Amino acid sequence: MIRSLVLGVGGQDGSILAEKLVAAGRQVLGLGRRAVFQFRIASPTFSYRRLDLTDQDELDRCLEEFEPDEVFHVAAVHGSAGFIYEEVWGSAVDVNTKSLHRVLEYARRRRPELRIFYASSAKIFGSALKGRVDVSTPHLGQCLYSITKKASGQLASHYDRMYGIKTTVAILFNHESERRQASFFIPKICRVVRTALVDSSFREKVQTLSFHCDWSSAHDFMQMAIRAVEIGWGGELNFASGVTWHGRDFARELFARHGLDYSCHLDVPTDGDSSAFDVDVSETTLVLGLAPREDILSLCDRLIASGSPEVA
Repeated sequence: MIRSLVLGVGGQDGSILAEKLVAAGRQVLGLGRRAVFQFRIASPTFSYRRLDLTDQDELDRCLEEFEPDEVFHVAAVHGSAGFIYEEVWGSAVDVNTKSLHRVLEYARRRRPELRIFYASSAKIFGSALKGRVDVSTPHLGQCLYSITKKASGQLASHYDRMYGIKTTVAILFNHESERRQASFFIPKICRVVRTALVDSSFREKVQTLSFHCDWSSAHDFMQMAIRAVEIGWGGELNFASGVTWHGRDFARELFARHGLDYSCHLDVPTDGDSSAFDVDVSETTLVLGLAPREDILSLCDRLIASGSPEVA
């Protein structure tokens, strides 16, 4: 049985990934910060271990004891728009970058055939995307979070070049699910629609709708992550839908699908516009033979209908 280690199993991506790995017949060990795993995976092939990734020595011991065949690094110190990373810099470096280095070192010393998946972020392309975005688009370190992700991608490239250790570095664009934290945009918008359907006077303030975004399903992304590891892909891939929305157009369309006028329920400040962009996903689709299936409007419809509670 393939032994899969999931770093960051308590988050949206990690919990969904663990479920899919168990369903695929893996033995899965999930690592997380919480004392108790908050999601239910009723299978004898899943186990949970509390481990703070800032404790690098404990991570080393876990790798030695579990002896994984594949490692999925989906842990991160991150937050929604406006999060101040300067206040958590030490933890961000430990979790986002140093822990990947420990995994790569374990592979170099003990298991060079180890297959690794690392969840990077579209933030490495900068805060103001414009035009066509593909794997050749320059990486920019415009915030402390993107600096940690950029450095991690360079670490993975170094260990591949020097030691032949294959890491899929997936540059994840926005991806949503019923487990997305409540502070993020999509859970907020879905909550407003759901409330407005029963209270026609309900209004809520949002920070802005003047942005462009490419959204996908977290469930689809995690299936793509498994495929990348299965084929042993080493290098970067853009995980995105290839469909870009303007925030205001998206809100208008989503509310209209439910018989609502977004302007009657969202208080939005008047501000400037953002540059348009689109993501080239042709290489990702070619390499993996997979692409995101659920579009963002259908995903939101499902979340609104189910009344899914957002994760705090």
